[in-house]
Amino acid sequence: MNSKRLLQNVLVQSVRYNTSAQRSVFSVANSAAVRSSIALNKNALSMPVRHSIFHQRQFNSKTEPSSFKVVDYNDIQKLIQDSGKSYNLIDVREEKEVVQGAIPTAKNVPLSQFASAWSLSDKEFKEHFGFEKPKKDASVILYCLGGVRSTRAAEHLASLGYDNLSNYIGSWADYVEKQKGEQ
Repeated sequence: MNSKRLLQNVLVQSVRYNTSAQRSVFSVANSAAVRSSIALNKNALSMPVRHSIFHQRQFNSKTEPSSFKVVDYNDIQKLIQDSGKSYNLIDVREEKEVVQGAIPTAKNVPLSQFASAWSLSDKEFKEHFGFEKPKKDASVILYCLGGVRSTRAAEHLASLGYDNLSNYIGSWADYVEKQKGEQ
């Protein structure tokens, strides 16, 4: 402990009397801090995140944003009015948001449960969410409040092999605004 204190005193005294030494000490300290920070960040980035679609996003040919279509209010209205068309309109908002209203025919799978929901068996999915788990080739349209969470949900489903995905980017906020405009 005494040798450490002695070394600190020597460094402090030499820094006081030598400005070039001062610059080099701070330069060495700064570069060491940067190297340490980079090492910590590399370790943080390499840590696996399990069952989460919030923290880790991996992109490949199945999860690029082009792997799903973007739909608008008019597309949603056509789907709702065409009773012969088979589709799954999924609202990824949380339950406390859904009580304020939802697009007709929508089913709710909150984003906070999304990753675990799609790992459930078909039977468990139906018991928990009250509707059949969509098949990988089924038409799935996702929405939330403003399009951000539904984009994450679409990316997650694309990574699982779903290939008929659409995202209502305007989502609930756009739907409510357009509905008011039609009245």
